[in-house]
Amino acid sequence: MAYKVFFIARVKDYNDAYEEMSEKVYDYAKTLPGFISLEEEHMEDEQGTTEITVTTWKTKEDVMAWRTDPVHMEAKARAKEWYHWVVGKHVETVDGAVTLKDTQYK
Repeated sequence: MAYKVFFIARVKDYNDAYEEMSEKVYDYAKTLPGFISLEEEHMEDEQGTTEITVTTWKTKEDVMAWRTDPVHMEAKARAKEWYHWVVGKHVETVDGAVTLKDTQYK
């Protein structure tokens, strides 16, 4: 069983500082216990950039550790600076049943 975290955000300004922090956070996540994979897509339209990132973890505890990790918290503290809006979804599959936990902030 694996746990997926979907991060979807409308980026205000996809600048060098944002890109550096994003790279730092993603590179760091890959070193953590329970990390399985990370996939990221950016979509451009007339309103800007939408970022979708999906991380996969071995256990729910690994997801919770990532959620409260100091490096991740540093990036999350800057969310209002970088994003117009953010939606997060934690997806858990147990015996074929899917459970979603939503988080959203502007």
